[in-house]
Amino acid sequence: MKPLVTLTGDGTFRAPTPEQALRLELPQDPPLAALMRLRSLLGDDLEEQIATRLYLPSALGRDETDHLLPASLALLAETTGDLVSYGWRLGSGTGRAWQHARELRERMLDAARIALLGYEGALMTTALGPATLSGATFLQSGERTLGDPGAVRDLPMLLAEGLVGHLTSLQERVPGAQLHVLLREDAVAAVHQGRIPTPSGRRRYAPLPAQEIGVLWSCLFVALEEYGLDANSVTLGVGADISLLRAARDAGARRMAIAPRRLPALTTPEGRALWEGIAEAADDGCVFELVVDPRPGGLLGPELEMMFETWRRLGHSDADAAGIAVIAHTGASHDLHSGLVDPSAQPEASTLLDEQALEALLRVAPSWAERLTA
Repeated sequence: MKPLVTLTGDGTFRAPTPEQALRLELPQDPPLAALMRLRSLLGDDLEEQIATRLYLPSALGRDETDHLLPASLALLAETTGDLVSYGWRLGSGTGRAWQHARELRERMLDAARIALLGYEGALMTTALGPATLSGATFLQSGERTLGDPGAVRDLPMLLAEGLVGHLTSLQERVPGAQLHVLLREDAVAAVHQGRIPTPSGRRRYAPLPAQEIGVLWSCLFVALEEYGLDANSVTLGVGADISLLRAARDAGARRMAIAPRRLPALTTPEGRALWEGIAEAADDGCVFELVVDPRPGGLLGPELEMMFETWRRLGHSDADAAGIAVIAHTGASHDLHSGLVDPSAQPEASTLLDEQALEALLRVAPSWAERLTA
């Protein structure tokens, strides 16, 4: 039976402290402890109609190299770089920080062999998408990658090749895993709308048209499909813009992540176009995954209520949303989406998911499933 709802996280997980590891009887090795804890939380479906999607954490937040941006850069095939005063720079030789990011990814793969021994089920890996990487990284000249069209065009192929190698290694270590990829495009709106500042800060880079962003996504999908990972096993973050949604569909996306908090109201022209685009895509078989903050004090309840109310105003019932996935997230990417935070900035460890956030998600899931059967 198809699950009513699938629960997962955004690819991050704050590493247990030594004290927490001792209390929970976990190993003192952070990658192994984190993955064992995640398996205990998400390694089994809650019930027949509530599924979970275990994920390999791409960021534990232990140091400046242990975040999603360097973890994604470590995937880029045949690419070198380093962390400098103004951010992550590509192509200057492999520096210590870059090498450490690669080592952290290898350590997590090795931890998977132990922590996920005998595991059979969904297993997701996470990376930033090419549009976000273009706005978050710099070239040797000091310009952002976004300022070099040739470098931007190279990103999806470099990322795809690296992801294929990573997925192959992961499958070897966890043979029973059904692999899934989450491509987070946290800064795609800022890139598309021309809100990324130049190094001087006195101007901004020209907007990247949705059609060109769609070409980047299409290159990724084609390369991943050649590996054997079809579009139903890839979730793409598409922001809250109808032109980006259409570009994603044209690129072949079948699963798209949206954040209810970012969606414009149905009463606005932009909102009407976007919501009708979402409904049309859903009718065509596309699946939408909802990015929410389940932590106490978050806006989970109001966000989902707003979404269901809008869904009903479009002529759908709550039951029509059955099969959705819900991605736990701290909300850290919302400021990136709006352009308030530079995508190259070093994130705080507090922006990563922790055990309490995932437990909160698991607690509210039964009430969602019940609603989707109405």
